Amino acid sequence: MKIIDRHILKNFLIPFVYILISLLGLFLAYDVSSKTARFLKYHVPLLAILRYYSLYVPHLGTLGLPMVILMAIVLGVGKISKSNEITALRACGVSVLRIASPLFVAGLLLAGTGFLMFEKVITKTYGETRRLEQELEGKKPTKDVIRNGYFPTDESGSLLHFTSYRPERNRFELLWWETESEDPPGKILVRAQRAAWTEDSWWAFGVNIIYPDGAHSLFYRKMKMYEWDFRPEEVTGEKFPEEMSFAELQRNIRKFRVSPDKVRKLQTQLHQRIAIPLLNLMVVAVALPFAVRGGKRGGSVAIGVGICMLLCMGYYALCVLMSLLRPIPVWIAVWFPNLLFGGGGLTATLRMD
Repeated sequence: MKIIDRHILKNFLIPFVYILISLLGLFLAYDVSSKTARFLKYHVPLLAILRYYSLYVPHLGTLGLPMVILMAIVLGVGKISKSNEITALRACGVSVLRIASPLFVAGLLLAGTGFLMFEKVITKTYGETRRLEQELEGKKPTKDVIRNGYFPTDESGSLLHFTSYRPERNRFELLWWETESEDPPGKILVRAQRAAWTEDSWWAFGVNIIYPDGAHSLFYRKMKMYEWDFRPEEVTGEKFPEEMSFAELQRNIRKFRVSPDKVRKLQTQLHQRIAIPLLNLMVVAVALPFAVRGGKRGGSVAIGVGICMLLCMGYYALCVLMSLLRPIPVWIAVWFPNLLFGGGGLTATLRMD
């Protein structure tokens, strides 16, 4: 690593650490103070509060990384630019992109870190965080009976219709579904009195198989449902999209393609798993123009930090707006803010050379 690369990284990493700790500290101080009365009202144990925030901080830090990177670059590189070091390097023929190359490498590493945080940490803690949040608000998670619903049994799109589903027992009652028959060919109707999750598989009881001709109809007291490849938590929605790994999201998108609303939520989370971490790399190009040009004017660095914060808030507002435009395909809704944000920053950076 060359001296200039070490110098750039040092001036980036020091404010990066300070800003990250400061922003997390400010959030925690505000959040705790706003919920103190509620904690006291419901006699929430101190250990439960500490457990909740220890699980929530990684999620918050991962989502806030782009803003931290923006501010750290504006402050760190702006300090170098203020002392005319950037001007001296450019006078020697070193391009802005070459000067910023260690920052792009750092952004790429932080993008990978963000993806791993989602995949290995947040997916494992999101469910418990939601449960603890309900407890801290004095709410007890309930498992109400689901009535008159339907659910895809496998990737073929076969729908399981049921009169009721009892989550506390993992049991369907009065259910039916259609499937294909080879002999005789055609669709057959299957009815069952109930179905329950037992020994890591589904079993149906009181099964009546009705063929189109009516002559081959059969009755079984008990039948193992080998083709059902879903688990009880998928029926009740206990497992949020945020809890699923990248591979699980892909698998469930194929499984739930008969339910457009559910598929859209899963597809949104799938694209966000890449788009949000990749933003850590894109913000490097956004911050460089403010850092280099602002540093030349001294006090303009503070203005650059303020503008960057406004840009971040604008980015998140645009993400919310795009998610509300239902006719737009999911990949456009998720990636358009990234492309607009990163493309604008890269264009501004290239114009500096």
